[in-house]
Amino acid sequence: MLTWKKLLLCSLAGVALAACARSQSFGLGATYGSVNDITHTFNFDGFKPSEYTVFFDYRIEPTALLRLTYGSMWTEQSQSGTTVDGVFVPSAKERINYFTGDVSYQYAEGFYVGGIFGGLGGYSFKPEAMPAGFEQYEDPDQRVFGFNLGVDGEFRVTKNLRVLLRLTYHNLSSHPHRQFFNADAGLVARF
Repeated sequence: MLTWKKLLLCSLAGVALAACARSQSFGLGATYGSVNDITHTFNFDGFKPSEYTVFFDYRIEPTALLRLTYGSMWTEQSQSGTTVDGVFVPSAKERINYFTGDVSYQYAEGFYVGGIFGGLGGYSFKPEAMPAGFEQYEDPDQRVFGFNLGVDGEFRVTKNLRVLLRLTYHNLSSHPHRQFFNADAGLVARF
């Protein structure tokens, strides 16, 4: 026998599923690409293949998507390879994991869909240990907020599968302050 709670729950599930039943209302995708630490300077030689992302997006308007992204960057620590107070700091890596929520505004031209997006996120730094004697130059293990801005383009391969190219700028409120420019390529499935 259905109780009023079960009936209400089934009704809400039906409304939610009906919204998802629209053509191509959500997407699942993944990208792999390069990271360029542009905290001090931008140059094309700075791109290193060391980032991956997975994402879910939902069409909230005919030309707007809400996107949730998990990403991971493998990059140099902020003072690696620099001279600080006359001391050359050796190279040491760090992993920066992040989760962002973005809004993307899109336009379509035939088999191509372009977009511009921006959002907020949380970033987690996991530095490798510096060599002995250089511990004071190690980036702190910290969690910070940041924002991102970018552009992307999708090229339709089949009805539901698209090739994705994405350029993203990340600005992190870390200490020391960090900025990254990422170039990724991947696939997205639209349902």
